[in-house]
Amino acid sequence: MNTKYRNGLSLCSAIAMGLGVSSGHALGIIAAAGMPLACLAPTTRKAAFKSTIGYYVAGLWPMLPGLDRYVGHSITLLIPLTVWTFTATLLSIPWTIAWTSNRLHCLWRAPLALLATVVPPLGIIGLASPLTSAGYLFSGTRWIGLAAVAFMPGIVLSTWTLNLRRRCIVLCLAIGFCIGFTIEGRIFLRGHAEAPRGWIAVNTHFGDVSQPFREFPAAQFIQQKAADTSARVLIFPESVVPRWSEATEAFWRQSLDRCRARGQILVIGAGVPAKTRRPKDDRERLSDLRSYDFGAAVAALQTMDTALPRAVHGNLFSKDLIKPRPEPIDNAVLVAGAESATFYQRVPVPVGMWRPFNRISVPVRLTAPGVLAVDHQRAAVLICYEQMLTFPILASMLQNPTVIIGISNTFWVHGTTIPRYQATALRGWAKLFHLPYFLAVNS
Repeated sequence: MNTKYRNGLSLCSAIAMGLGVSSGHALGIIAAAGMPLACLAPTTRKAAFKSTIGYYVAGLWPMLPGLDRYVGHSITLLIPLTVWTFTATLLSIPWTIAWTSNRLHCLWRAPLALLATVVPPLGIIGLASPLTSAGYLFSGTRWIGLAAVAFMPGIVLSTWTLNLRRRCIVLCLAIGFCIGFTIEGRIFLRGHAEAPRGWIAVNTHFGDVSQPFREFPAAQFIQQKAADTSARVLIFPESVVPRWSEATEAFWRQSLDRCRARGQILVIGAGVPAKTRRPKDDRERLSDLRSYDFGAAVAALQTMDTALPRAVHGNLFSKDLIKPRPEPIDNAVLVAGAESATFYQRVPVPVGMWRPFNRISVPVRLTAPGVLAVDHQRAAVLICYEQMLTFPILASMLQNPTVIIGISNTFWVHGTTIPRYQATALRGWAKLFHLPYFLAVNS
């Protein structure tokens, strides 16, 4: 085949696979399994880099509108563009290094390049991984199916060093191996894994709960939902309680006491004040107190006309009236009611939440537990951004979970394909390891 034609075909194939992944559809994610072939097949390292960055640029384009909304419209579009291109470039480097003219070396170079984009530090931004396709290709095969996706491209590329007859034999064996695994998963593990009885995931439509007058109705909804249902475990989305404090717990006390009496467990996405290295002194406490104009807030509440629309109420509390001092908040899952526990997000959104050298940054916890004990089950918990990565779910699977829980807050990416990709990826991992899963989304 002509060299120029082969390089062009690899580039077009890589871009098409990237667009398939960005759609969030299962078929697009399945097609991404061929990404290593398209990125390592070109005849030169430069062409390999073009194909790889083409894949990631096409696959990560939803980051543009997502980041633009997440960090705020007040900033320049240059920041989302920079993050988008920088992420695509970083993820392309391992594949560019892995390229070789000796196709036999692809047997180990391709899996190593894939591994480099999965484990930290690149694993923190390791989006659009071909490994996500394993659940749809080899359902129920667990780590063997994952290994098949990782090693098969290298096997196919290495056959180019063989003569036509031997190449056909190796390819037929490889294809037969894959088909056998696919059939095995479909026959011996029919249907979905059985979910724990009495567990439900509750989707909500609160929007940005951190906005004034939205947190209280959200809390009322959660407490009323718990009171009205007989479910034993209720799972609520990410950050439906923006900040859980002693005052919040006091407000929830009556509902939590009722849950304990009924043996009911609430799994709630919440913001938890981060632990600082030292306690605040009296001067800092007074400074925080002055950041709230409580007198003006009380006066506004006393003069508020309850007959006015809610939108008008929001205008009464302007940014000049309530000025909370920024403080570090951990993105967490709280288990409350009949059981009590706290599970912290391991990989927060870079730039949006994880901001190195910034006081209000949400920390990265790569070595934190990946499994949460709830109602005699071991739950692998993935919080929002973690659902799009590979490292968090695989780290959790090493701890032998019995169920997968996903919670997310997607109001800020409404209209993009990110929520669909999150749900499709989570479903794929549940299929691969044959585990029940629950997904709670706030939109």
